Amino acid sequence: MGDRHSISATTEAERTSSAPRVALIWLAATMTASSLPVGVLIAQLFPMAPFLWVVLLASALFAAVGIISIPGFVYGIPTMAVSARVFGRSVNKLISLSNWMSQLGWQAVVLVLVVYILRSVFDSYSFLPANTSIYYALVLAVFGNFVVPIIGYRAIVTAQTVGALFLALFAMAILVYLHGGQALSMTHALGRFDGLQTLGGIALALMGGAFSWTMFASDYSRYVRRDTSLTQMALWPSLGGFAGGGLILALAITLYVHGGVQVGPAGISITATGLGTSVLYLGFCTFAILGLLASNFLNSYSSAFSLAVVIGKDLDRKKFTVLDALLATFVGTYMLFVAPSFWESFQTFLDLLIIVAAPWTGVMIIYVLWDVLPEARGGLNRQLARRANVWVLAMGIAVTVLFSNNPIWEGYGAHLLHGTDISPLVGVATTIVASILYRVLFCHYTAADEQGQVCALSIPVVSKITDEGANGYR
Repeated sequence: MGDRHSISATTEAERTSSAPRVALIWLAATMTASSLPVGVLIAQLFPMAPFLWVVLLASALFAAVGIISIPGFVYGIPTMAVSARVFGRSVNKLISLSNWMSQLGWQAVVLVLVVYILRSVFDSYSFLPANTSIYYALVLAVFGNFVVPIIGYRAIVTAQTVGALFLALFAMAILVYLHGGQALSMTHALGRFDGLQTLGGIALALMGGAFSWTMFASDYSRYVRRDTSLTQMALWPSLGGFAGGGLILALAITLYVHGGVQVGPAGISITATGLGTSVLYLGFCTFAILGLLASNFLNSYSSAFSLAVVIGKDLDRKKFTVLDALLATFVGTYMLFVAPSFWESFQTFLDLLIIVAAPWTGVMIIYVLWDVLPEARGGLNRQLARRANVWVLAMGIAVTVLFSNNPIWEGYGAHLLHGTDISPLVGVATTIVASILYRVLFCHYTAADEQGQVCALSIPVVSKITDEGANGYR
């Protein structure tokens, strides 16, 4: 990986990584404190959901990331370039722009979380006056946000991976100390749980978890050696995301139940008494802060591919990450001091992110299973027409909006479900079913068609982003 966000296919010399190393990247990406507000919202909004099953099922759906990692491995191009093959260049520019903006939002959320954690440490040990601690925390967070990109990609990946492993150790220690199993299964102790709240909890976990990562799934698999099996390429990222995402989400719910995470109009506070001992508290906060800052660098690394596809050319890595840090600082400052509530901003952001991400994920899953896998195994590529893909995506977006519930609007579907937002589940299910039905009912192949596709397979899949290459044609 050089100093540019390249949207061209990777060369053989660049493909030196392995599937287990990609799993470590996904472990590091998901094993950050950015899931803390997601876990808090699940515990607050869905108290009758079986938290343990919510965590396990939502984390298991990280398999979607594993599946969508396959095209990057097969073709050597980033996720948004793969998306252009499915939806065409013009529509994909809009998808990529939406994806870039959502990642910018994540970077702002992460910056705010760093500020909240720093403020919590300052207030817990009375390092600074309570009414000024947030300003000192903001200065330190912004400084870290700008310094981290300058260090370089490889150093950040290594640091984040090591930090994530240490954070995982602290998380497991805290879960054991606080008897996390009891907190996660407390609805079973009460002898009742609510099915609708369970779906709502899973949907919310997907918004801040697996489905927020699918649009970057191929960004790292494109560097994996070609002698890796397709099964390994799908399995390892899934395992990395399952382990990291599940552990941090379980910790977030447990901390909230035990009072370790307190919420209010001023945002989030992490209390020393709620985490057990000072060693656990300071260790967790330290690695959480370092992991969040490193995560912001990787967020900007992945989001740059989206902007590169929109612009149509490679981008300088360091310049772009600094630009991203600047924009995230402005948005994060707005969320801290101008927005009516961090929680309203966060919920609205999650819903806006998932409106495109969930239905897009459904279309891409079927594309990989129906088209990419047969082609990679030497078969025929029976690709669905791009126009049909666009219509399926549009239908999925409309359904997702109808079942969304956030501070801006409440969809009619969510209203029928008493305000429960299951939009990501409905969105991905809609596009999966619609894609399958279209292929079964309307895509008929003759021997002549198949012979033509055999000839087409002799053309290189992609050499660069062109109208005929990864960006597709109209």
